[in-house]
Amino acid sequence: MNKELVQEYKTKIEPILPLAKKAFGSRSQTTPAHNASREYTRLLIEFSKRGGSLPQLAKELKVAYAGVRRRVVMDDVTVSSIKPKIRASKEDVERSARRVEKAKEKSVDDYHDQLAKEYQAGISLSNLAKALGLSSAAPLYYGVQRSIQRAK
Repeated sequence: MNKELVQEYKTKIEPILPLAKKAFGSRSQTTPAHNASREYTRLLIEFSKRGGSLPQLAKELKVAYAGVRRRVVMDDVTVSSIKPKIRASKEDVERSARRVEKAKEKSVDDYHDQLAKEYQAGISLSNLAKALGLSSAAPLYYGVQRSIQRAK
């Protein structure tokens, strides 16, 4: 049964996968790539609810299991709904970066929770990433999502 289910969803997902992989930025965008990405996520959730093995499907689709799992687990977590429209100064961002680095020394959960606090306080994750020496804010958004998810 599971092999048939994997093949069924592989057939449904493969045509939209290349376009879904091109979706970047806010999930609320209505570009063709974002629409494909939402459909990809919807199919993964449906597959999972039907008892399908996400690792097997990821292997068949030749995509990372971590990405597949993140789509399923984080689907109901929306980071953009918590961000206030406040501009933080460069000094505020530097202080924020120090608090985040301190929290990271304690534990991963403390790190993620501190990222969420900074984000909710109006600190741009892009600016925070630069202050932390990161090339992208993507891992910071992931940390905020994990904190929100744990709080639910």
